[in-house]
Amino acid sequence: MDRIAMVPLAMAGSLVLLLSSLSLQGMVLQGRQLQALEGARQRREDRLASAAQVLVAQLQGSASCLRPLPSSGWIRGALPPECPLELDPDALRRSTVDGSAVELIQWDPTQEPPELLLQEADAGRRGRFQLRATGLQALGG
Repeated sequence: MDRIAMVPLAMAGSLVLLLSSLSLQGMVLQGRQLQALEGARQRREDRLASAAQVLVAQLQGSASCLRPLPSSGWIRGALPPECPLELDPDALRRSTVDGSAVELIQWDPTQEPPELLLQEADAGRRGRFQLRATGLQALGG
């Protein structure tokens, strides 16, 4: 008779262990999902920051004639005379970083410090940056 009474107790104990292991497994999977989401967010921010660095390098180099102008004034055929004839302002408005297209929404050198707004073409995430004497500073979206 004692063996028959032990069967429900053993089954209850097994059920508790099973539910505990499923709960732990669920927490681990949720943690991994959160890590994956955080990694994806960080990669998006890195892509925008990289695109901003590339654009600023161009504005300090081959496209320096456009640096004092807002991006709304970057019109092919109406560029300042000091700009090289082969300079294509539309090419500065688009770049590809890590396989993702990034677009320049706005360059505003009239702000102090100058500001830059970029957007990922596919995801729509935006990044705003200020060009300070110490380099670029991310301001968020």
